Amino acid sequence: MVQLGTAASARGLPIDPLIEKAIEGSAKGVPAERVATAVRLVAMQLDTAAAALREGGADPDTLEIAAGEFAITAGLSGSDITALARTGAKAPALTVGLRVAGTLAALGVPPAEDIGLVSVTLRSGEPSADLLLLPAHVQSEVAKGVTPAQAAAGLARAAAAHARNGPPPGRGQGHPHPPAPPHP
Repeated sequence: MVQLGTAASARGLPIDPLIEKAIEGSAKGVPAERVATAVRLVAMQLDTAAAALREGGADPDTLEIAAGEFAITAGLSGSDITALARTGAKAPALTVGLRVAGTLAALGVPPAEDIGLVSVTLRSGEPSADLLLLPAHVQSEVAKGVTPAQAAAGLARAAAAHARNGPPPGRGQGHPHPPAPPHP
């Protein structure tokens, strides 16, 4: 497994996910052969994430690659990762976006709606904190009886409308009329 970590590092991949998987398997008493297989799978997912990010125009660092691997582990594909990279988001926002996309996938949001919602949010230029709120917003809508797909699609439509038109009346704006100038 040391050779696998060394080879991954030489390819610019993060080795922490490999070490974490090996420690996890050992701590659970999993036979060494199965741990090695799981570590190889993580290395393949890291390679897939790195290639997908590069295909999307990113010059990924190890944090972005690890975030992409997280999203792949949650059920997204290399092409989903590429789509997020093509949003043109800066590295920190893209890293958060990949983590959020993985979390949404784990919540049951289908890939198309997941990537649509995260992409529109990344393109909006809103702070990363807004990205971090997306899973809670989806869960809130699901609690009201909609499916994860419907929740994500509705949030994506609202984010796109906000990007086109600004916030709804009365939200995120100052007073509609400026104060009167002071009298001399």
